[in-house]
Amino acid sequence: MEYIINSATEGIDFSSYLDYLLTIRTRVPEHIYAFASDPSNFDLTASSSLHDAWLESLTVREQASGSRNEVRRLEVSLCLLGPYHDRLIHLSYSGVQRYLFDAPNRAGDARFDHTAHGDLYTHEIRLVGDGGFVHEFVFERGGTLLVEFSGFSHREEMLKRDA
Repeated sequence: MEYIINSATEGIDFSSYLDYLLTIRTRVPEHIYAFASDPSNFDLTASSSLHDAWLESLTVREQASGSRNEVRRLEVSLCLLGPYHDRLIHLSYSGVQRYLFDAPNRAGDARFDHTAHGDLYTHEIRLVGDGGFVHEFVFERGGTLLVEFSGFSHREEMLKRDA
């Protein structure tokens, strides 16, 4: 995490991230910039925020093509249960060049006995190389997910509640 987590205050600081996004705005596709800069994706009170969302699934897929399915392209999909448990947030990445997922062992820490990865603490999208991007996530239990990609989509799926 390069911009949002401030080591000096040991907390979240969105101002440096928003400043960074302004410097790369003309080099980022509009839909990626819109997602990265949308306050509702970070707002602690927004139902569509990724903050406090829970990981439902992480899927890594090799999309095959060619006469023998010999051309293989990586895709990563992430599904999060929204912080108010009223929606699923789907993030899909294509043109994946790299992904890293690290979930440290927290055995013996009673605070984490009832959670897997814990709440999503924060996330940020950064520009890398020529036209590539990184989306980095930090979870409550210290886990991190990093996806380096060229294509991105985002959608929300409202959940039906029993009356």
